[in-house]
Amino acid sequence: MKILFIASSAKNGFWLAELTHPYWHLSERGHEIDVASPQGGKTTIDPTSDPYFESSWEKNDLVSKGFLSDKALVAKIEETIALKDIDPTLYDGVHIVGGGGAAVDLYPNEDVKRILEHFWTANKFIGTICHGSIALANIPDKVAGVHATGFSREEDAQVEQLYGLNFIPNFPQPVMEAAGILYDHVEPWGLHVIVTGKLITGQNQQSASEYAIAYNHLLAGSNPVIQY
Repeated sequence: MKILFIASSAKNGFWLAELTHPYWHLSERGHEIDVASPQGGKTTIDPTSDPYFESSWEKNDLVSKGFLSDKALVAKIEETIALKDIDPTLYDGVHIVGGGGAAVDLYPNEDVKRILEHFWTANKFIGTICHGSIALANIPDKVAGVHATGFSREEDAQVEQLYGLNFIPNFPQPVMEAAGILYDHVEPWGLHVIVTGKLITGQNQQSASEYAIAYNHLLAGSNPVIQY
């Protein structure tokens, strides 16, 4: 299948693990991936998600280290497709990457709305994680009454202690709730993934691999794990 990844173009950047872990798990199963952003071209990695950054929160992220070591993969985030040029009919699924930048330019966003409306109406796969889940609020008439998760306001409050109050213009939890989403979360930084039909959402970067594995199961239509 062909999957569209959407990452922020904002200077706040996207969270690297929320792109690299889904990229690894989905590409490992043979899915083709394109990466797009609102402006197209080079995107910004949130430095605290870069395992090589001195003050990184992700110094032990082997998946991101492997991604950054491959020039062809790095080109994917340095030469992204502009959202205005995306034809959503060419894709079977979409994954919206989180990080603070998503709350800057992925909501509100008319191109994101256009793309998500197509995926929802065509009953295709939609995945969002962390701050990327705010993008669902672009289509409130579709997502009202649907169970989903994303970065919690409590988690954002902890991040505010580092970056300052209102470091982003919108916070996922209240925006999602205002759109009528039945928002759910666990404790800050806890693993949490929700699957509702063909919609899959993850709470935070800690959930990136579990989210990606669940997305693979969703695409395959089955879970290969047998438990006795």
